[in-house]
Parts: sequence; C-alpha cells; structure tokens
Amino acid sequence: MGRGNAAACYRELGAEMRRLREAAGLTGRSIARKTKWDPTRVSRIESGQINIDVADLCWYLGILRVDRDVALPLIDLCRQAKEDKGFWLSQHGEWIPDTLSSLIYHESTASLSIGYEPMVVPGLLQTERYAHAMISRERWRTPADIESAVEIRLDRRNTLDRLSSKYVFYIHEQALRLEVGSANLMYEQMIALTLAAAEPKLELRVVPAKAGARSYFGQDFVLFQYEEHEPLAYLGGAVTALFLEDPTYIATYSALANELASVAMVAEESRSFIAALADEYDRRGFRHATDRVEEEQF
Repeated sequence: MGRGNAAACYRELGAEMRRLREAAGLTGRSIARKTKWDPTRVSRIESGQINIDVADLCWYLGILRVDRDVALPLIDLCRQAKEDKGFWLSQHGEWIPDTLSSLIYHESTASLSIGYEPMVVPGLLQTERYAHAMISRERWRTPADIESAVEIRLDRRNTLDRLSSKYVFYIHEQALRLEVGSANLMYEQMIALTLAAAEPKLELRVVPAKAGARSYFGQDFVLFQYEEHEPLAYLGGAVTALFLEDPTYIATYSALANELASVAMVAEESRSFIAALADEYDRRGFRHATDRVEEEQF
C-alpha cells in the first residue's frame, strides 16, 4: 500500500534498511534482482513510501546476511509499523550502543525541532565532560560502554550543522542550576550554551523557576516538524523511547510548545541569564580551588 506522506516509523525502518544495504556494498538494483522485486519498489520501501511485511523484511535482511542482534529490533519495528497505532516504542539494538538510534534519525531529517528539558542540559548541547559525567551515572554501563555512548552523544551534535534545520530549546532553570560534576565543569557547559545561543539557527530559551507552577510542563519531549511529512513527538527513556504521530498526541505537544513560548524568557534575555550563571559557576569554582590550596598549606 502506498502513501503520499511517509509515516515516521516506515521512514526510520527504510533508512536503516538502506544503510545496511550500502554497508554490504549492494545497490538497489542488485537487491531487486535477488528478490525479483521491481527496482522502484526497493526504492520506495527504503524511503518509507510503501509498507513492507515481516516476511519480506526477513528476506531482505537475509540477502544482506545481517546479524541476528541487528535484525531483531528492525523486525520488531516492522511489526509495530504494521499495527499503525499512531505511536510506537523504539527498543534500541546493539548496532548503536546507546539509546538514541531512532532519535538520531528523526532529528537529522526534521526541518524544525522544538525541545523541552526540565532537568538536564539537552543532549545536542552537552559538552564532552558534561555528557561523560551524566552517562557515567548509569551504573550498568561498562567503561567501554560509557566511552562509546559519550562518542555517539557528541556525534549527534553534527545534526546542528545542517543549514536547513532550525532548533528551539526550552531549558528549565533548574536544569542549568543542577550541578553536574563540578562548578568548573558547569562553567564550561554554560559558556558552551552561551556561544550556542548566538547561532542564528539555534534558539535557546530559559523557563524561569520564578514562574512557579506555570513553569511545570512535565517530562522532557521533542516535537519534530518536517517539510514533507506530518509532525512527530518524541518522549525519551533509558531503554526505550516513545514516538507519537497520531494527530491527537501531536496537538497536545503543540499546545505545550505554545505555552512554553509564552512562559520562557526571550532568546536575548535567556543568553544573558546563562552567561550570568557561567560567571557564578566560575566564582564558585575559584573559591573551591582557593579553599583546597589553603587546606593543603594548613
């Protein structure tokens, strides 16, 4: 069945199929010959424009000799896409050793991303030291897992280099005041945010704690908008991620985004606020360093 507007679930599935095919060194035409599908069908499956059932997906992955650990999450994604519930859970596989594989795809193809983060600095804006400190808290990770996850989180920042995209980040004040690692680490992170706020395609807006109950918007979320597709909402998790594309869900998060815009500081005020926080962390770090020196001398 064809679609004039490719569903997000099938776009993700098709993009991963294309990535695996290219990694195997095969062309779309060679896949078409092996499956006896029309080359146009291969192209439309990989672009998410037509459905593929589980049996055909297994055939496709078998031709590529895809490992079981890589194939199973894709098969599960295909099953969820067929159910067409307007939402799906993404359970990330081991081909990316972090919980961000689906998010990386959807944020890299969006024309506008509107995100809200109540507790920590958004992943796309984290410095290496901040990301390492946050990921190291996940005690189930091995040292190798931590380094790999940090590298992937930093690689996500390449998305910000796409000139055709715009990003709006709503960050709650408490996320900026939550000291991760040390005052010196936070100073570095605040400086990075101040510089990022000067980028034309990035809009950073602080949700002030003084707004009281009006500053509460629940858990973090990202609302993606596309030029050729319907919007998509993302709710993150440590092991799974929830993607929503049903219009009712999208309307709810669009309303939240509008309310955030009415409560948050404007961009210039937000940048000044973050710069002032950088100075505060700098002074705190200097005092801590001075205290340590005095203790050692004593």
